[in-house]
Amino acid sequence: MGISHTTISNAWNNPEKLSAELRDRILNYAQTIGFQGPDKLARALRTGKSDTIGVIFNDSMSYVFIDPHDIKLMRGIAVRCEAQSINLVLIPLRKGAENQTPSLTTLVDGYILNATHNNAAVIQQTLARQLPVVTLDFQLPQYSSVSINNAAAMRDIATYLIGKGHRRFGIIAFASRPGAQGMRHLSRAVAGDNTLMLTRVNACRDAFRKHGIPLTHCWLFETQHDELHGELAAEALLSEHPEISALICLSDRFALGAVRYCQQHHLAIPQRVAVTGFDNIMPVVGGLGLTTIAQDAEHKGEIAVELLLKNGPVTHYALEYQLIVRETA
Repeated sequence: MGISHTTISNAWNNPEKLSAELRDRILNYAQTIGFQGPDKLARALRTGKSDTIGVIFNDSMSYVFIDPHDIKLMRGIAVRCEAQSINLVLIPLRKGAENQTPSLTTLVDGYILNATHNNAAVIQQTLARQLPVVTLDFQLPQYSSVSINNAAAMRDIATYLIGKGHRRFGIIAFASRPGAQGMRHLSRAVAGDNTLMLTRVNACRDAFRKHGIPLTHCWLFETQHDELHGELAAEALLSEHPEISALICLSDRFALGAVRYCQQHHLAIPQRVAVTGFDNIMPVVGGLGLTTIAQDAEHKGEIAVELLLKNGPVTHYALEYQLIVRETA
């Protein structure tokens, strides 16, 4: 057409810079040759910006569409991205039935890390790229983060249960490190690379020690994060240690499974076994109001996007939380 590529680009990106006649001439010619407008991938390669952020989460791809907390979190992320015309890429730590580690080749402008196993290869690749990063539910000193005070929230739960007279505890938790599962007592601190899990469990442990509860009377069961495994964990804990009178669950999904087991085996809640959850995504389980920690997962996602796009000074944003006492405890 005898026109510079900048003028052609303006026909799509800055139409106010062209006369209506020139823009129409460009668009009409483009239509005749099947040209749909500037190629976003080519632009990203040229500018180093893709208008896309990656969200890395701690399971397989389907998990984010199943877990109620992550559904709310992703809604908050998506709403804020939509307002900024930003695209999203979901990057699971586990890929496919074989749980292969996905390669990190997607062109993005930054990452949101959602409560991950920090030693995972994907996380190490992510940090090595030196792009903007925001973490959720844990902190890395050089990056911004969004989280409630998980340690304080768990201390609130443990202290509340101790105040109700409980002295023998079971904790149902997701894995402290990939592949970790099974039962152990809390006589030594829990270690691993899942910072969220470690923070919550060790906060309970600290509360037990502070109030003189023998840690050999407190049991931890690590397992996969869903309702079925919460039920199986409750069965294992209460079968092997029937003296346990309170089950502290690191999520409402675990709590639903624990309540289901107790009801199926006629263990009265809360008279025989008290049950607590976390997240307030299931206010009622098994017909009973669930004692839990409430946090705003959707707002968490919104703030994470804001911090990532702003890419300003390192900011650790503290979300509010609330201990909600209901029938299960």
